[in-house]
Amino acid sequence: MKPAEQLPVESSPRSRPKCVRGKLRMVSAPVYISVMLFGMSTWIAIVGVWVEMPLLVHALPESWNLPSYLVIIIQCANLGPATYAIWDKMRQRRIQQERDSEQQQQSYCDAEVIMSLMIISVAILSMLFLALFWDRTAVVATVSRSVYLLALVSSASLSCCTSAVVFLPYMAHFPPVYISAYYFGQGLSGLVPGVLGLAQHAGHEPQCRNDTNMTTSEPDVMPHYAVVRYGDPRFSVSTFFALVTVLLCVSFAAFCCLNFIYKRRGATAVGALSHLPAAGVATELLESRDNPDSEAVHILQTTAFGLHRLQYIPLFITIGIVSCLWNGILPATQTYTCLPYGDVVYRLSVSLSWVVSPLATLPNMLAPTSSLALIIGLGVIAAMLSALHLTLAAQSPYPVLQGTITGQVIVVSSVMLYYRFCK
Repeated sequence: MKPAEQLPVESSPRSRPKCVRGKLRMVSAPVYISVMLFGMSTWIAIVGVWVEMPLLVHALPESWNLPSYLVIIIQCANLGPATYAIWDKMRQRRIQQERDSEQQQQSYCDAEVIMSLMIISVAILSMLFLALFWDRTAVVATVSRSVYLLALVSSASLSCCTSAVVFLPYMAHFPPVYISAYYFGQGLSGLVPGVLGLAQHAGHEPQCRNDTNMTTSEPDVMPHYAVVRYGDPRFSVSTFFALVTVLLCVSFAAFCCLNFIYKRRGATAVGALSHLPAAGVATELLESRDNPDSEAVHILQTTAFGLHRLQYIPLFITIGIVSCLWNGILPATQTYTCLPYGDVVYRLSVSLSWVVSPLATLPNMLAPTSSLALIIGLGVIAAMLSALHLTLAAQSPYPVLQGTITGQVIVVSSVMLYYRFCK
């Protein structure tokens, strides 16, 4: 039996949390800001294109069908993360026996770093060329098409979709206290373009003016044609894409500082904190990826199978339906739902939806819940709002309450509520 004086003091349940909490508060402000700016690069390119959709549909030959083309392109871009996941799994199997803990701590140019640099660089180049060539068209099969915009959106969507499976494994190299900064930056990727879109709005409804056509065969008859005159935005589409490019450059610089400066300086500090229960989660997750038989994998599997398997069925169905509506059907039909009520309604619906979407995640961060009934209930409300939008899109171009303030308020508020319940 050990003598009483040799018992470890830190094993006391009352004294250990104080020590842990005191050390976990040691968060570096430069690293936190850099992680936040790095997370901003996740979806800012694609969100920027969607925010400009009210101006693009009036300037490009695809007109109201343009969102449908972009939805198909973005969904096809999901082949990028699938390909990377397969390649990464094969790479992990190949180097599983060659890696050791010392090599991992001293490696700062691993696959996640190289892929992250490529992802942000592709997004920067895509938005830069969009700022220059977004309105260029080409004739394809005797029809004018926005070939330049569609091609550049393809590369931008490929980088954004792939970031979902690259950035989070990279963040696992840092203490978990910085994951909140990453998610906050990910919210900024929707909030910042949405605010820029609101600032870009002209502020008044387009007007219909009569235009006299003098080419008629009857000289005494002068037919009149209604021509829609749209107000000029406060800054052009090219300027908007240029601003998004600047923000991506800021994210690129923040990532370089994060990986090549702060990470080298904080390697010793991260290793010193790895013995803490909360800080060890990231290390265990990295080890579990390289070693499927590790203790972390066993704990995760035990926790997962502790839940009732039948609870996953309605959860997966709800997530699947909401994802199909949010990522596919509703963005493709939003022009037919909103534009009959006016150009300002469409602009507010698009911009406010991306402003509300990141703000809607704050209650989940402050009071997280895993209630299956609440998740399904919110999914049902989102499905009902989606049914309203699809009904209005089916009635386009003459939906109910067209030309009334009530109809405009219903459309804008329903879009905001839908994004709130989806989050």
